[in-house]
Amino acid sequence: MKRALPLLMSLLVGAVSLTVTALAWHHERASETAALRASFDFGLRQATSRIEQRMAAYEQMLRGVQGLFLASGAVDRAHFDRYVDALLVGVDFNGLQAIAYGPLVQGPDVAAHEAAQRLSGVPGYQVRPPGPRASYVPVTYIAPAVGRSLGALGYDISTDPSRRAALDKARDSGSVAITGRIRLVTEPDHAPQYGFLMLLPLYAPGQPADSVAARRRSVAAWVWAGFRIGDLMSSLYGESTPGLDLRIYDGIELSDDALMYRSSGPEADRQPARFEAQEYIGVAGQSWTVQVRSTPEFEARHHRESARIIGFAGIGLSLLLAALTWQLTTGRMRAYSVARVMTRELRDSERRYRRIVETANEGIWLVNAQACLSFVNPKLLRLLGQGAADMLERPLAEFVDDPGGQLAPAVLASRRPGTVEAVELRMLRSEGQPLWVSMSVTPVFDEADRYVGSLGMVTDISERKQAEARRALLEAQLRESQKMEAIGTLAGGIAHDFNNILAAILGNVSLARDRLDDAHGATPPLKQIEMAGVRARSLVQKILAFSRMQPHELVSQPMRPMIEESIALLRSTLPATVELVLALEDRPLFVSADATHVQQILLNLCTNAWHALQGSSGRITIGLDERRIDADEAQRLGELAPGPCVHLWVADNGVGMDEATRARVFEPFFTTKRVGQGTGLGLSVVHGIMTAHAGAIDVESEPGRGSTFHLYFPLLPLRPQRADATAEPARVPAGRGQHVMVVDDDPAMLLMVESLLQRAGYRVTGIDQPRDAAAKLQADPAAYDLVVTDYNMPELTGMELAAEIARIRADLPVVISSGFISDEMRAAAQQAGVKGLMQKEYTLEQLGGIVHAVLNPAPGAG
Repeated sequence: MKRALPLLMSLLVGAVSLTVTALAWHHERASETAALRASFDFGLRQATSRIEQRMAAYEQMLRGVQGLFLASGAVDRAHFDRYVDALLVGVDFNGLQAIAYGPLVQGPDVAAHEAAQRLSGVPGYQVRPPGPRASYVPVTYIAPAVGRSLGALGYDISTDPSRRAALDKARDSGSVAITGRIRLVTEPDHAPQYGFLMLLPLYAPGQPADSVAARRRSVAAWVWAGFRIGDLMSSLYGESTPGLDLRIYDGIELSDDALMYRSSGPEADRQPARFEAQEYIGVAGQSWTVQVRSTPEFEARHHRESARIIGFAGIGLSLLLAALTWQLTTGRMRAYSVARVMTRELRDSERRYRRIVETANEGIWLVNAQACLSFVNPKLLRLLGQGAADMLERPLAEFVDDPGGQLAPAVLASRRPGTVEAVELRMLRSEGQPLWVSMSVTPVFDEADRYVGSLGMVTDISERKQAEARRALLEAQLRESQKMEAIGTLAGGIAHDFNNILAAILGNVSLARDRLDDAHGATPPLKQIEMAGVRARSLVQKILAFSRMQPHELVSQPMRPMIEESIALLRSTLPATVELVLALEDRPLFVSADATHVQQILLNLCTNAWHALQGSSGRITIGLDERRIDADEAQRLGELAPGPCVHLWVADNGVGMDEATRARVFEPFFTTKRVGQGTGLGLSVVHGIMTAHAGAIDVESEPGRGSTFHLYFPLLPLRPQRADATAEPARVPAGRGQHVMVVDDDPAMLLMVESLLQRAGYRVTGIDQPRDAAAKLQADPAAYDLVVTDYNMPELTGMELAAEIARIRADLPVVISSGFISDEMRAAAQQAGVKGLMQKEYTLEQLGGIVHAVLNPAPGAG
């Protein structure tokens, strides 16, 4: 028995040591698996986040194209190409094939549409596929207009079911929509990829779009962008995602028919994946399924050798302990030698374990029972920018922002043995900056099951937290932009209805004054009513311009009066602590400009200058002079042509901007203000207005030295002539008893127009229902010499009534009155043979002249 005791003791010690090694190896393997899983989950979240961010950027880009049409009214092919080319300069839009515009063309109008496009510079333009349809949505503009993109011109995208569904969805929702998986028309024959279209609707200006039915009636066109999904993903990850097999499916069904993209070839399916997950993302109302599978490369990239080292080291240590036991039990003479070997091996083992901890890619800390730090590895020291002497023996709470008390000593001591709890909180760097981390905490107990401290593993998650914060900011800015758009739409609708009321007021005041002499007591009050009505009409025009229902009106006019009118408003807006200084050129400097938009530029820039003063007293300077721009400076400023320019500048002595802020100051939605205090749209709107005026904008600024914004308008050499729409109406010859039919569903307008025409010497028949008017004409076509009709009426619009009149009696002239006359309405009126269009709010001034001109055409007029 005694002879077998050394062997039994050696085997027992070896078995215990191997058991401990196995437990340590198993724990490390579990930690390694958890780390791999965390890296895999992070890769999945990163993939979906990048896709969502890129799609949000594409949506904002497409909204910019939509804004071009809303702000500019009529956009020709060259303007569209320049805008898209400028939009894509210097920006990573890989995957974007083209940006296109397509109007809604009704079936009878397709021939006219084709002819118009051929005349505009596309000789071979033809809507395809051929064949009669109720409506068409042909590709009319496309940019960049090179290569295979030109072959898409004329293609009717409504013939494809997937594209048709996206068109209807964008039209009904009034927002962005995308198609399902499609093959783009511009797809090359070699190496084809799947793609999709992102679409936004364009509604007819002045038409209500507050319901699905209203949007279906008023939709006029769409803008869209085509993307190749493979190129898009390559721009995010290169040709493939490292270590991950990424697949994107259209919808929630994981089938080959729904597969849009995969980063690896079919050979990736031959080996089972260790990790596999999927996540659903919503892209413009369309669901995509992102599936990610790990590959052997992923495990090779993230694999750690610590488990293998622990296993080999533990086995070696077990063998050494067994040998040591053998030596101790077999004789004293060998005990000293064996002890020295064991000591050396223990030191080596400790060195190996310490190397594992010190080279780990995660921060590691150890605290005692009082929650004071007893160990910190180099990775954590680097993350916090601290030295070991600055952290050891100090409470953990000094380095952690833990308002919930999750790492309080009592909480740590209350945890049960073997539990691992992960928390997300902020640690504090040496300079006071926060560091977001994911921390796994494990309690440590001694042999008597007494709590002696805790072990923590720290992973830096700052990038993920920053991405979440950026996404929340973008969502807030988008909500603010949509709120401003809704306010503008509401203001435009109210102003449009006011036109009818003001026209009736001004017309009836004029009729009342005609029936009274100047000495009558009611004449002065009537004059005051008339003056107030004219001022209200001017205010309505400004409201329409604010809501973008009024088209750009570039008029040759001097710059100084526009500035002085804006300054009058600014003096009542700015606080008394802000000094407003003027440095304006005395001689007239003429430009081609929209006065409302010039005033908007000054209001935006001066408001920003006021905010830059941050509530303290300061000075804002507005200057105007002439400057000659040479070719080099014109090239630096952008699209400005070299030569003499009108130079307008706004300067302040506020806080100024650094170089990084100046580089992004004109980006849409970029703002330095807190959420809720600004949309980030003010300076981007100014930049867009200057582009529409063929001008340029530049900025000079330094932190602490204020900012100066320079605006350049092309100088006109000659003084222009401009008619005043509000001048007294010219005297026109009286009528000779011609019979005029007046059609208007508004009783007040109908009575007023009847009275004006009767006063001018015409016989008048007033009708408030367009179908009744058509019936009267059908009964006696020769009884009338002229028809004056409102445009917006129930049952039939003025344009539809004009078409019905042309069918009944082709030579009967028609005049249409409307509160808002767009370029599209003028084109439709010309095509329908309408002889005159009249702004309803100027009925008093224009009605007599238009009726006389239509009934008495000049010789040779068609």
